[in-house]
Amino acid sequence: MVTADNLNLDVLELIFAHISGNDLVAVSSVSKSFLAGVIPRLYATVYFTAKHAKRYRPGGGIMSPFLTLRNHPDLAVHVRNIDINCPPLVAIGHVHPSFLSETADALQVCKNLTSFACGQKILPALLGSLQGKERLEDVHICAAFTTAQGEMLQKITTLRSLTLDYPTWNVVDSLPRWTQSLQQTLVHLTIFMSQEVNGVVLEALLPMLPRLRGLHVIGCSKASHLVVIKAVAAHTPLLKELSFTIFEITPPLNLLSSATTTLPGLQHLAIDVRPTSDATALTISSLFISLTSLSTLVLKFSDRSLPIWNSVIDSIPPPGAASVPLKRLALLDCAVSMDSIRKIVSRCKDLEHLEVPLPIKEMRVFTTVISDLKGLYTLIDVGDAHASHGPRASLARDDVKFMMRTCENLKKIISDGRMWMGSRNYYGTTVTPQRYKANITQHWFSPLKPDSS
Repeated sequence: MVTADNLNLDVLELIFAHISGNDLVAVSSVSKSFLAGVIPRLYATVYFTAKHAKRYRPGGGIMSPFLTLRNHPDLAVHVRNIDINCPPLVAIGHVHPSFLSETADALQVCKNLTSFACGQKILPALLGSLQGKERLEDVHICAAFTTAQGEMLQKITTLRSLTLDYPTWNVVDSLPRWTQSLQQTLVHLTIFMSQEVNGVVLEALLPMLPRLRGLHVIGCSKASHLVVIKAVAAHTPLLKELSFTIFEITPPLNLLSSATTTLPGLQHLAIDVRPTSDATALTISSLFISLTSLSTLVLKFSDRSLPIWNSVIDSIPPPGAASVPLKRLALLDCAVSMDSIRKIVSRCKDLEHLEVPLPIKEMRVFTTVISDLKGLYTLIDVGDAHASHGPRASLARDDVKFMMRTCENLKKIISDGRMWMGSRNYYGTTVTPQRYKANITQHWFSPLKPDSS
């Protein structure tokens, strides 16, 4: 007789692939066979967040997952992804030495590691343990290194995706040499908040990266949007993902439009908009003239109180004018009126993913407007609870039910630290809330991962 306990291990792993979070831990305690089936998924991704850091105590409190991997190296074979959001501190600015030791030892035995993310300045202590990882393809790090530490980092030559946050001058200076060894593998490059990156650096980097399909240069004051666009158009015309910052300087619009015509395959565009002026709105609008293959558009503004410009919404290519319909639209850190929502719905009828500040007091009207988006699956509230005087109202369960009943394909709503999942059955629409915390390591301008839509 076949029971759940004596199913083939491969079958159990396929079943447990549909379970996540604390449910995986609960399933692992059912039996030894269930534990064996859960372990590969349970240890595939190792997170260490602020919640873990607060409870970390060597010899007591919560045990670090890296200590578990150090004590049980047989488990490390399953680890594919490591993401350290927040390491534990013994004092302000000083990471707990025991944590660094445990993490370094665990990294040594994680031979199958494919991605590593570390949002804090602790990587110098871990650089030695990252060496020799033949399957490591994705690195996202705070790149505040000395010259010697940067040379150790350059020994990693298997990367497909590289994200450098706050890179020091010596890291930027060594990038052209590093990219020579990455030119056959690197597909995505992100440089975030650097005062050293400029047009000269980009002109040296991009010709050596023929396989590059994603470039994100954000917060680099010496690399204006025109500099980035011109360098990309000249050296990587097959680019599919692009992010840049618009600073105060507004270049001639004819130069912008002529440069963007050489990017026919661009699918993801994210713009960090610093100046709030009519000239900036005209600059953004001119970018859309020739970009008719966009499936994702993300705009982030510097003033939450200012409304999104009508001219920008009016310039989004409508259905029929674009060769590829817009699937995801995110309007961050700005005010979006109901009239703007109506315009968005009329011009972007194929949207599947929408991120806007939700008008909590006008949810019924808002829902009626977006109900014309027949393919809308995910709705994310990007409103700030501190942006207005007094507490901001929260999304109620009844509002969520009404939205999911009215919008035929809407299944996921994220708001106020909760993710509402909806399902339809014989008795009507059921909504289930659960806690939600965005991955702080992933940047706002990054393309969504397949399981994040």
